[in-house]
Amino acid sequence: MFHIAICDSNPQILTQLTDNILKLPNPSDVLSIHTFLGEQALLRDCRQGCCYNLVLLGPFQQDHRNLALARKIRSFDPQMPISLISNSFQDSLAGYEVPLYRCYPHPFPPRILHRDLQELIRKRRNSCYTFVFSNWQGLHRFPLKDVIYFKALGSRIQVVTALGNYEYRETLGGLEKQLGRFNFMRIHRSYVLNLQWVRNVWGCEVTLLNGSVLPLSKHRSRELRESLKRQNIE
Repeated sequence: MFHIAICDSNPQILTQLTDNILKLPNPSDVLSIHTFLGEQALLRDCRQGCCYNLVLLGPFQQDHRNLALARKIRSFDPQMPISLISNSFQDSLAGYEVPLYRCYPHPFPPRILHRDLQELIRKRRNSCYTFVFSNWQGLHRFPLKDVIYFKALGSRIQVVTALGNYEYRETLGGLEKQLGRFNFMRIHRSYVLNLQWVRNVWGCEVTLLNGSVLPLSKHRSRELRESLKRQNIE
């Protein structure tokens, strides 16, 4: 279940936003939409620990009110994705400090909202999966989001994770087929990378969020850049 909170002071806008979200083509998760006519009930939920997969703040009726609400919500949960709808350039700039997931113009473009929803749903789904392998130290199990990359070491594979490095017997070709649908990609003959860890692509190098730099094959460069653009993480 993917939970979306929508908040605005105008009932017609709440209905419009709800209808547009429900038109999302082929969602991979069941959508549960929670509407709030005003901010107090939403703030009370957030204060009590309710965690939504997305909070969407409508344009309201007073300037910058939705940005102030976003800041309050962020004080309760530093990770919850928050998007707002605003025609204010100031809101768009200030949103980087909150930070916001997205700032949409008003009237908002449903196509872009649908794209963002699909991406959030995909990230949430992938974060629930685990990667399991065995070696001489026993059975290992990691959340897939914590696996940074795989490196070929002769007949073995090195698994580089956020919690440490491990080795076991496998082939990169097998991993490429197994993990391709989970946002992993072969970027070099010796590396399969979790694209969620990419910070920067420059020339024939990929810099990761943890500071590591991996080689990038020339014939893989275009595919990698296109994948990052489609997934809105470049």
